[in-house]
Amino acid sequence: MTNMCKQLTIEFPPYPEVNSTPVKPAKPVKEDKKEVVTPMMKTWQEIKKNYPDALLLFRCGDFYEIMCEDAPIAAKVLGITLTYRTTNKGDKRYEMCGFPIHALDVYLPKLVRAGHRVAICDSIEKPKEKQPVKRKVTELVTPVK
Repeated sequence: MTNMCKQLTIEFPPYPEVNSTPVKPAKPVKEDKKEVVTPMMKTWQEIKKNYPDALLLFRCGDFYEIMCEDAPIAAKVLGITLTYRTTNKGDKRYEMCGFPIHALDVYLPKLVRAGHRVAICDSIEKPKEKQPVKRKVTELVTPVK
């Protein structure tokens, strides 16, 4: 099976107001063996393992969500609100931020200009009732060094 991911390398002129110094990645969230993760979060974790050096934009409906260790980095670069979600038990929470899919053309260049590699993960099938949607990385954008 071949990888259907498009590899893009884009060079954008820097915005004068953008801090082009890359933000240090946050420490990974420690896994709790007793914690029950949602099917969506399990999918996110599996995909993130394949792209540990990239910010993962994870499409959920009409939004791209950025979760866990990627969220504080993206929120700072993009100037958007950093918030959190709780696990299905409600005892743990993880950081997240996001933006509407129609704003990708605005936010993607900002992340790349700041020196971040970005993996865009989309749904590859229509949602089925009570089943997780299959997703995969469809684009990988790398800044020119």
